Amino acid sequence: MRLLLFRQKNFRNLAFTALHPPQGLFALVGGNAQGKTGLLWAIHLALGGEVRATLGDLVRFGEKEAWLFAEVETELGVFRVEQRLGPEGRAVFLNEKAVSLKALWELPGSVLVSPEDVEVVLGAKEERRGFLDRLIGRFSRRYAALLSAYEKALRQRNALLKTGGEGLEAWDLELARYGEEIMALRRRFLGRFLPIFREVHRSLAPGEAGLILEETVQGSFLEALAERRGEERERGQTLVGPHRDDLVVLLEGRPAHRFASRGEAKALALALRLAEHRLLWEHHGEAPLLLVDEWSEELDVARRQAVLAYAQRLPQAVLAGLWAPEGVPVCTMEGGVVLCPGG
Repeated sequence: MRLLLFRQKNFRNLAFTALHPPQGLFALVGGNAQGKTGLLWAIHLALGGEVRATLGDLVRFGEKEAWLFAEVETELGVFRVEQRLGPEGRAVFLNEKAVSLKALWELPGSVLVSPEDVEVVLGAKEERRGFLDRLIGRFSRRYAALLSAYEKALRQRNALLKTGGEGLEAWDLELARYGEEIMALRRRFLGRFLPIFREVHRSLAPGEAGLILEETVQGSFLEALAERRGEERERGQTLVGPHRDDLVVLLEGRPAHRFASRGEAKALALALRLAEHRLLWEHHGEAPLLLVDEWSEELDVARRQAVLAYAQRLPQAVLAGLWAPEGVPVCTMEGGVVLCPGG
């Protein structure tokens, strides 16, 4: 997939209206606070992605909403995506027709590699579980729907627990119905994702990488709920289920969030993102756009070379940083304005 045209209005500190990015691999070069990260975020959001910020904070100060437009070329044709972002949410349009955000996941989209990805490895289990849920959702609309239904049932059940727990049985059945399928889909997905993740990690760093799903339910979901019923009433919350599980990243068989160094964690986080890109490539039959932020600062020489070699194989990829690799076309960024070869 290639991004042919990108337009924006009122997104953070971006100060241009239209961008015609080069084909293939190119570098986005500029000093700190010049808009490189903002541009990558804007492109990623326009193509259906998510970033670590509330939507309201992405709108230029003093404005009510931001507007993003992307024209992309895929093997199925050219698509035009438009979004309006603001404190109340996202309005999404595909070829001038209003659609849900999930409809954009039918396109190859983009994968954003950022310095904050290390938190998936070193941070709380909510970070890892969120990464897994968002990733599976890109491949399965059913998974996204199940997760939404499960979370609704969970809120209802927790509300009952806070008021004494009368009538829990109906919500136990609802929670188990959705939760068991969610857990089954997670296990099946990891069976497909794990070999790719291990292979990518081997190209980046020494040490055997792995993933394991630590589940709070062993055996029957309903029996697990019944066993913890007393404790749940005391604490006013549901203590078992996929909302409490953890996707543990392993290095040499040990949990990375406990034993990995910062450098090892960065390699694992990069491997997760590149494995995501490869799996989406395999799924759609064409490569998503690859966006790499702070590539020149966050990666050591060997990993920069590995990312560069991977990106050079793609129809289009962006490496943003303070400098560009030799021989790569350069778009410069200053004061929120981007200038590319040929205009």
